[in-house]
Amino acid sequence: MSWAGALTRRLLATPAYWWAGMLLAVGIAGLAWVSRTTPVEGALVVRQALVEHRQAGVLQVSEVALPHVWDDQLPRWEGEARYRLPWPAGLSYSGGDQAPLAMLLPRVGARYRVWLNGQEVADRFWSYEGFVDTSLVPQIVHLPRAWLAAEQADNRIEIEVRGQPLRKSGLSQVQIGRADALVQRHADLMWWQVYVTWMVAAVSLMLGLMALLLWLNTRERLFGLLAAATFAWAVRLGLSPLETPPMSFEVWYYLQKLSFTAYCGFLYLFMWDLFDYRQGLIRSFVNGLLWLGPFWLAVTVYVDSYAMYWIWMAVITLTSAVALVKLFHRARWGLDANQRLTIVFGAATMATGVRDFAVVNMGFPGDADIRWMTVGSLMLMYALGWVMVRRVSAAMEQVRLLNTELSRKVGEREVELQRLFERLRHVESQRVLEAERRRLTRDMHDGLGSQLVQALNVVRGGGPQVDTAAMAAMLHHALEDLRMTLDSLEPMDGDLPTILGTLRQRIAPAMLAAGVELVWQVQEVPPIPGLEARGVLHVFRCLQEVFANVLKHAQAGRVTVSTRDLGGQVELCVSDDGVGLGRLDGGLSGGGGRGMGNIRLRAAELGVLVSFEEAAPGTCVRFLFPLQRHDPAGSG
Repeated sequence: MSWAGALTRRLLATPAYWWAGMLLAVGIAGLAWVSRTTPVEGALVVRQALVEHRQAGVLQVSEVALPHVWDDQLPRWEGEARYRLPWPAGLSYSGGDQAPLAMLLPRVGARYRVWLNGQEVADRFWSYEGFVDTSLVPQIVHLPRAWLAAEQADNRIEIEVRGQPLRKSGLSQVQIGRADALVQRHADLMWWQVYVTWMVAAVSLMLGLMALLLWLNTRERLFGLLAAATFAWAVRLGLSPLETPPMSFEVWYYLQKLSFTAYCGFLYLFMWDLFDYRQGLIRSFVNGLLWLGPFWLAVTVYVDSYAMYWIWMAVITLTSAVALVKLFHRARWGLDANQRLTIVFGAATMATGVRDFAVVNMGFPGDADIRWMTVGSLMLMYALGWVMVRRVSAAMEQVRLLNTELSRKVGEREVELQRLFERLRHVESQRVLEAERRRLTRDMHDGLGSQLVQALNVVRGGGPQVDTAAMAAMLHHALEDLRMTLDSLEPMDGDLPTILGTLRQRIAPAMLAAGVELVWQVQEVPPIPGLEARGVLHVFRCLQEVFANVLKHAQAGRVTVSTRDLGGQVELCVSDDGVGLGRLDGGLSGGGGRGMGNIRLRAAELGVLVSFEEAAPGTCVRFLFPLQRHDPAGSG
């Protein structure tokens, strides 16, 4: 199997444009085989005719060779003409052969009537009011055997033709013979001239829609030019096989010629962009033709000038030839697969156009009724579609590679950021621990430390006569302060009722011993952000100051603690039924009292609003906790 594997690898390594070239060669060989000049079995070709035509008001009769094109006559023929065709000498219908006969007209128009021995056998849109062009599709006319003359030489076939300005009016070579053979030939011509045209128009339209969608998504000029070219070609092909277009001749002719101009111009601009070819002079000339075309063709239709049409087509043809030669010259250098593929199919399409011109207009050998250009344009459409798919695939692959590289770099940055985050978190943790250590040290120094120093001084100063009751009270107070500091370290997650409940356990015995009733009206409220250990201790200190002043100065019999949810705030209110603010001698009395100042300072660190109000009777200290986190500048 080694030779098979080697052959497979060799085939897979063969560039796409080589495969495309081989397929094109097979396709062109098939076209050559189909359009070979073989006579239709059972039919004969009429190549000469007598024609009657009124020129400058004078009826003239002349013998002409078929095909006969009015636009090639000098002066150019217009109006109507009657062709008289001789019966083919070799076509016999006598004897036992009763096969139906027919006449095939590959091209006749723009409208016509047929007579057989004075009897009308066909009338194709002769009296139709709108625009008609029967030359766009092949015509088949059946010849009734009952109207044939007894002698073959006595048969007279007359074809009356009415021309259309700016169209190739006239009559092609006529085939007369067995109906079954000519009907089959007519079906073949319909397939090549009509159905293939519609198929190529549909492919062009589909390709144009794909290119348009890509242009809308990418805004890449290349796709926009391809969409414009394929849409123009679809319009051109869509108008070509219509015998009775739903429009006037002037509109039909203008759209068909303008769409061909747009197709050529945008296609060459597309190819130049594909090749990244900066030929400024030719590009500017093509752009100029695209701007000039609508006006030139409008004037051509308005003045009914066939000479202007030929000048315009000569300019388009010459420009196309020069542009293609330049592209082929460019192809000598290193090109990518898409450019090589375009060169191969562009050359093939150009070859089909040259073949049609040589056979149809110059009389070279070949079947003039089967045009190669339509099939050639179909091959070009497929090539352009392949180029578009390859380009999009390459762009998607590039995006995939960029995304992969981006993901790799993002992953690296994520790992780096994670390391930095861990370091920052460690540093922040150390900073918080250090700040908490300093806070605890400061609080214990200011609270517990000062109380122990006072107790020590009492012991030293009192000698053997130390008041043990006072000493016990001072030590108990210091112990309660230590417990309160330790309580603040418990995780309470900003739960104010839990914080107040912890404080209640510490102050309730003192309130009871002093004969003050503690009324508890604490409700469930939302968690308050920022009430960590430091915040809890601030709350403890503030409330401790409030309760201490109630016991020392207020002369109250009842203290009420209540909470409420005010929406964006939580209210904590401590009120008593004592003497009120106006009669206090110290503590909270006056705007500058030391106790009031301490409460305000601690509340400010938490971002809490505090107010002192008359309760009539008594005093109400109100705290308003915000439900949004507060981080005062310089705190911590």
